[in-house]
Amino acid sequence: MTDIRALLTMLQMSDSAFPSGAFAFSAGLETLAGEGRICGAEDLHDYLRDEILPRWCSFDRWFLVQAHGAGLTDSAALDRDCDCQTTISGLALASRRVGRALLSTHARIGTPGASAYLAQVLQDDVPGHGAVIQGALARAMALPLVLAQAGALHGTISAALSASVRLGAVGALAAQRIYAELQAEMATALAEPVPEFAHSFSPLADIAAMRHRQNPTRLFAA
Repeated sequence: MTDIRALLTMLQMSDSAFPSGAFAFSAGLETLAGEGRICGAEDLHDYLRDEILPRWCSFDRWFLVQAHGAGLTDSAALDRDCDCQTTISGLALASRRVGRALLSTHARIGTPGASAYLAQVLQDDVPGHGAVIQGALARAMALPLVLAQAGALHGTISAALSASVRLGAVGALAAQRIYAELQAEMATALAEPVPEFAHSFSPLADIAAMRHRQNPTRLFAA
């Protein structure tokens, strides 16, 4: 795939208009904003920098990279491993829904292998976690690993910022400013070696995800 074609593929896959299901999840922000723990742009910036970015780099990125190497036909064991390590029900639900939505969309647009893997997910043979599916689908679309990682991280941060705008935590311009401020740290993180093992420590986000279902008027699924 030519460089420009690969870039266009990455832009398509990470576009907020691409039906990935990520819009339904707030990355813990609904709980934290509702409790007044995130009040404005500075709080949101720090939360994304200290909680969401490190978790993606140490956990989601690892599974994405491994799945990119394995491809859709050989990612089942990796998918089950991701399920075992995703112990918070809200995060597991979000991850599986995103993975299923991605597979469904890619099956409809003809991405090789997507329909077969989706069938396994629908039969509960594999969980279909988002990071695994992102990596495997990127390989199926001949997307280079560096672009697959950049697109996935962009999607993670953009989805959280979009959720914060819908929650009224920040305005649209403030969200774009935060993204611009985080770009250097995102680029630095992507330049670092992939960790040897998947791991995460994002206590604020994790606890917020666990408490989210206590809110009877919640806007987001998690």
